[in-house]
Amino acid sequence: MRDGAGEGGAMLDDRGRRRSLAIAISSALPAGLSVGLTWPLLTLILERDGVGATMIGLNSAVSALAIVVSAPLMPRLIGRIGTLPAMWLGILVAVAAILLLPVFPGLDAWFVLRFFLGVGAAVHWVVSETWINAVVTERGRGQVMGIYVTFYAGGLAGGPLVLGLTGIEGELPFLVGAAILALAALPLLLARGVAPPLPHRGRIRPALLFAAAPTAMAVALVAGFSDSASFALLPVYSLRNGFTQEAAITMLSVFVAGNLGLQIPLGWIADRVDRRLVLMFCAAMGVAGPLALPLAIGEGWILWPLLFVWGGTVVGLYTIGLTLLGQRFGPTEIAAANATFITIYETGGILGPPVAGGAMSAIGPNGLIITLALACGVFLLLSAWRYSRR
Repeated sequence: MRDGAGEGGAMLDDRGRRRSLAIAISSALPAGLSVGLTWPLLTLILERDGVGATMIGLNSAVSALAIVVSAPLMPRLIGRIGTLPAMWLGILVAVAAILLLPVFPGLDAWFVLRFFLGVGAAVHWVVSETWINAVVTERGRGQVMGIYVTFYAGGLAGGPLVLGLTGIEGELPFLVGAAILALAALPLLLARGVAPPLPHRGRIRPALLFAAAPTAMAVALVAGFSDSASFALLPVYSLRNGFTQEAAITMLSVFVAGNLGLQIPLGWIADRVDRRLVLMFCAAMGVAGPLALPLAIGEGWILWPLLFVWGGTVVGLYTIGLTLLGQRFGPTEIAAANATFITIYETGGILGPPVAGGAMSAIGPNGLIITLALACGVFLLLSAWRYSRR
């Protein structure tokens, strides 16, 4: 393990490092675009076919469960078959799962296929982030991670737009989703000689990784919890506060725009000041943003900037947490650390909507506000306490 020293991409010159990073980041955009298209597509088809909301939710959760189950196995897979073969394998598994979804349209089959879709996504996700963290130099780590998160989040945001063009009928949306994901493999054809070796030194227990970087690991849980709860329930909060459906969608769109617009600036700042201070700023906004939302509901000139900044800084928790992860762990541990980070993030993502939704059922719309503020508040106290002990 390291503390800001040493570079996983030390064998590459500056030109090779830039090429390597460009390949890994460009592969993230079509991967995110395919996920952003496929997940709502399946939800809408199940809703059209009269499947109950509980079963739709369980079916959606299978992909997240697959990531939680399979991500810890990825470091061994990467170490055994290599960086590029692992990326190609993940894309192949996910593309095959998407193409089989319209062939086997029953709910039972979709549980199995969505599990394999999640496994394929997990491989690409773990390898991409490990690759970037292993190659990037310390002085530019935050900004590069901001670019990566922007590309992937941009794909997620663009997926529903593509779905609007294809519709949900027939095989076309599945073919388009699979084709888009296959595009993620094209940049990898240029990666020979610049894809980093990601050695794996054997099983590293997640508890040891958590003990070595508790702040970076804890933020993964909070980021996953906050991201999933916000995306799932912010439109519901808006509707229950008297907004029209169109206005509720606009609120979520502005929130997503903040996700895209602030990651690169936050990463740039994180390369120039103590990254833990940037992380605490994002957590503080994760408290202030939702608490200010009820006051801003009737004031558009406050509401839209608030949603933009809040959305950007909440996703910034993931960006800066990922940056701290690469700063803390060396080449032989980074794959295991990244897999653990993603596993914790997805665990938070599974917990977020039911916990926040239960709070809304118990105390009304502001249950979402209280839950989100409390989650970020607890992390803020933890990170401030850790920072004060340094």
